[in-house]
Amino acid sequence: MLLLKIIFITITLELLIQLIIRRAKKNFPWFINENDLYPIFNEKKFQLFLKNSFHKKLGWIRKYNSEGFDSIRKKKIRFKISKEGYRSLTKKKKRSLIATFGDSYVFARQVKDNETWQEQISKNKPYNILNYGVGNYGFDQGYLRYKITKLNKNIKFVIIGFVPETICRIQSEWKHFIEFGNIHGFKPKFILKKNKLVLKPNPLKKNTKINQLKNIIKKTQLSDRFYKERFKKNIFEFPYMYCFLRNFKFNLNILLYLLTNKLLFSNKQTNLLSEKLFSIVVKRNIREAHKYYNDNYSKELFNKIIMKFKKLAITRKHIPIIIIFPQLMDLKLKRTTKIYQNFFKEVSKDVHIIDLTSFLLKKNLKKIYTNDKYGGHFSKLGNKIISKIIFTEIKKKHIKIL
Repeated sequence: MLLLKIIFITITLELLIQLIIRRAKKNFPWFINENDLYPIFNEKKFQLFLKNSFHKKLGWIRKYNSEGFDSIRKKKIRFKISKEGYRSLTKKKKRSLIATFGDSYVFARQVKDNETWQEQISKNKPYNILNYGVGNYGFDQGYLRYKITKLNKNIKFVIIGFVPETICRIQSEWKHFIEFGNIHGFKPKFILKKNKLVLKPNPLKKNTKINQLKNIIKKTQLSDRFYKERFKKNIFEFPYMYCFLRNFKFNLNILLYLLTNKLLFSNKQTNLLSEKLFSIVVKRNIREAHKYYNDNYSKELFNKIIMKFKKLAITRKHIPIIIIFPQLMDLKLKRTTKIYQNFFKEVSKDVHIIDLTSFLLKKNLKKIYTNDKYGGHFSKLGNKIISKIIFTEIKKKHIKIL
């Protein structure tokens, strides 16, 4: 009799959890199930991606000679990309002294073209700073873009900037495995073979058809560590009860939030609630990213890519500089920021590194970050503040050139 009761309770709980997770997925798509491994690609969206964003050597890129819009909640922010591929300059001057590559913090998302940290630095200077930043790039993609970009002879400094989470990005082949839902994000990556860097090309090609994607994903499963280390660990499949308990704290936090805000059985959701839900995901992802700075393979791989960048810059007679832009959540997770700071402190013995973490921990974060669902980019004021820090730090070593 007792056994029957246990079986009944177990089955009931399993069915209940299945029902709740499937219902919650409507308002929280980061609850993934077995169907998400091979998502349904929309033909029109996929072709649009190939036409406007795809790049065979980099994964994706902003289209040259184009314009687009960013947003902070309901506010739209217009930006332009020049015919040369860098972000539009407020005033084109006779020479460009610095070229910057990297992710969205280099691009300076959510501010106008004249409000980026690059434009703040060059505002009263006789030179331009070129902005080749692209959203969601890893250090590897920043380096590869620098490698294929023809820069004019006046360039003296080359900067690659990135968020600490880049240690995951450089090891990712399909972004969907670390950022559930980013299904077009295929990219090249470096791997270590016999302690040497080998570039594994982008698995996506310009002529790739939708019916070929399943086979590409199957191959990527075998070589992308995040399939096992993040995607598979978070997937809901039978038994759902075990999957729920496997990430109990995270899953419980999401469900409690949905219940508290009456979203579990409702299709309504405000942008603010969406941001708060997504911030829970960002916090988990960044906390996990910090841990990879204690992983020997990750550190060795990253260090070798950095040294490859340094070698290329010196060959081209450029001064290499690296900037670490902490996301808002990086600074909130004070206990683990030291992990990545220690890594970059060690690397700084070989290449000039500006880690903004210690500088920003002293600032009023509410004013310098936008604090939205994308992890908190710098506001107009934030860009102004970091521009002063960056310029001061570069000037300390290169005052004669600046």
